[in-house]
Amino acid sequence: MFIADSVVYEAADSPELAYAGGKGIGKFQSMNSDFKGQLTDILPGFHNIRFRFKQWDEVLSKDPVGRKKELKAEIDCIESRREEMLKFWSKVEDGTIPTRVTHNDTKINNILFDDKGDVLCVIDLDTVLSSKALNDFGDAIRSYTNTGLEDDENLSNVAMVMAIFKAYTEGYLSETKSFLTSVELDYLAFSAKYITYEQVLRFLMDYIDGDNYYKVNSPEHNLVRTHAQYKLLQSIEQQYDEMEEVVKEAVK
Repeated sequence: MFIADSVVYEAADSPELAYAGGKGIGKFQSMNSDFKGQLTDILPGFHNIRFRFKQWDEVLSKDPVGRKKELKAEIDCIESRREEMLKFWSKVEDGTIPTRVTHNDTKINNILFDDKGDVLCVIDLDTVLSSKALNDFGDAIRSYTNTGLEDDENLSNVAMVMAIFKAYTEGYLSETKSFLTSVELDYLAFSAKYITYEQVLRFLMDYIDGDNYYKVNSPEHNLVRTHAQYKLLQSIEQQYDEMEEVVKEAVK
């Protein structure tokens, strides 16, 4: 269906736009919050960190193109956070964190706006499935708040912008705080760490595996992606306490 007079943005370059984007994804989740069925899992293992660690361990053990020996620091960054990530995932596995209808590709260019900056609708619905609301939030923060590119070679460009995080969170929670559980709210800020960490792992894993999954522009492209996403993860971790306070204030 064609939607006339719609506007697409490639980046959330203002708090106002980030707020609207958060509200848009929040409304999408809210409208589907009473859905009781089960959607087809079109992305098996997507955002499942236990599944990712199984893949990771297999790739490390095989080291098919001999790259592992040069990556001690990068591998350490994955392993040092393994326990934290699995502790979170255990709450998904035991049902403490519920399953909902989620979009799973929440970058801002998957939302159509009108010429006043208000949300018309969410698009690109081929990734919609039954998953965790936190995944949509975390991935949006990963893309919205990054001052650099996902594959930025200049790491000084990469950081998380707190003002954009705050605006997106407030917009998102304006639509979702009425139905999200207390546990989901407790882990909302953490989801940004989780999704960004998963992306670091996936890029590094593919580099070690010989670049078999992600399209690469050069033999080093997945390693560049790894370093850029790790820099973003570090920025998120450095601001994490403030992120949690933002969530608490937005829930009031």
